[in-house]
Amino acid sequence: MCALNDNKPVWVRDNEHGFLLGKITDIGSDNVTVKLNESKKTLVVPYDSAFQAEEYDKDVDDNCALMYLNEATLLNNVRRRYKNDLIYTYVANILIAINPYKELLGLYSSDSIKRYNGKSLGIMPPHVYAIGDKAYRDMRSVKQSQSIIISGESGAGKTESAKYVLQYLTESYGAHNGQIEDRINKSNPLLEAFGNAKTTRNNNSSRFGKFIEVHFNDKHRVVGGYISHYLLEKSRICVQSKDERNYHIFYRLCAGAPEDIRSALRLASPDSFHYLNRGCTQYFCNSQTEKSLSKNRRSQDKDFLDCISKGVLRDPQLDDVNDFKECDQSMGQMGLTQQDKLNIYSTVAAVLHVGNINFEDDPESTKGGCKVTSTTEKSLSITADMLGLDQRDLRNALITRVLMTKTTSSGKGTVIPVPLKVHEAQNARDALAKAIYIRLFDQIVTFVNKSIPFSSSNSYIGILDIAGFEYFPINSFEQFCI
Repeated sequence: MCALNDNKPVWVRDNEHGFLLGKITDIGSDNVTVKLNESKKTLVVPYDSAFQAEEYDKDVDDNCALMYLNEATLLNNVRRRYKNDLIYTYVANILIAINPYKELLGLYSSDSIKRYNGKSLGIMPPHVYAIGDKAYRDMRSVKQSQSIIISGESGAGKTESAKYVLQYLTESYGAHNGQIEDRINKSNPLLEAFGNAKTTRNNNSSRFGKFIEVHFNDKHRVVGGYISHYLLEKSRICVQSKDERNYHIFYRLCAGAPEDIRSALRLASPDSFHYLNRGCTQYFCNSQTEKSLSKNRRSQDKDFLDCISKGVLRDPQLDDVNDFKECDQSMGQMGLTQQDKLNIYSTVAAVLHVGNINFEDDPESTKGGCKVTSTTEKSLSITADMLGLDQRDLRNALITRVLMTKTTSSGKGTVIPVPLKVHEAQNARDALAKAIYIRLFDQIVTFVNKSIPFSSSNSYIGILDIAGFEYFPINSFEQFCI
């Protein structure tokens, strides 16, 4: 840190605001005395808690251009730019992006894409397109594949940034017919429906990480893509906190599916399903789609959760009714048939119905086993039907586990069914639901990859969209991994 002088403007740490601006009034052997500009309070702080400040009204495109680059001046620079709707700032080759939570007209237009095409980093104002273009130019010049890492906390806008990089690469360097590029971009609604959810911090939070490869041929044109995914949040499938939702697809199926599909899948309102009604059961709707919701699609128990009584959720980017239609269309564009789509919806419905299966002690069991309650026998039957299973086999799989004795010289070991207690059967039910949904999500990604094939590739640009981190009083294993 540079020498500090009297009357020198400095930033000092503050628990509420991060840093506060002031001027040095006295310098001691271990501390400095600072008079704050706004409150006029005087603070005595250690040397390492005082950071030299820039001109307060100054902002720069690249934080490396600051005279005094430290934590305080960096934050102040990006804050000032943010207030002027300049959401992008460089730190050398790193781009800082701050979610504006509003649409900035013209920022992501086709004209904007053209302006950044072929420009070296720093010639144009900071932009995510510039990062995409640098990756492309580096891929060509060094003849090696490149990767862009997008990280940040939940709600920071990582997935949107990944979309804009994809948009830039496919629009700038795609083939003339545009079919592959269009499918790469159209895969987003499908992946978000099955892998995104409402959290307390973000209405459209990606609950999985993904690595998107955009492949190029020897002429450096887009020829296909491939998506790898990891760490889908499994715990959310069975339980959510009060103000959070399960994955979007469950609500979109309840809200937006045609009545014949809802009837075939035995769907009702979200509050009728155990895997949904302990969280928020509100739909995302606009004023028009809210009016279209029939009574049998709405949550009825007004006193069950506070969030139910507040009506629908509003978000300009989300609408469960229309988003179901977009998801359905996206499946069609991926090449899925009507039967393929119905199979997917049946599997989603099966997860909801299996969650409604409950258990009670079986008085006839001599080993302390349990049985399916009479009131949830219908849910068992529906689940078996949705999954194409024999009802008896499904029942046995939920209320018993199988042990096999050690193989002897005379032949195979003996299979011994062991009855499960109520809590063990509930755990088995939840494990089954998670396994089904995880396999379904794997299959969705496989469908997407099959729709964007490539026979050969010279190189690729990878976009790593890391799952957003959040902090809770009690953090799950998934949060630890993130």
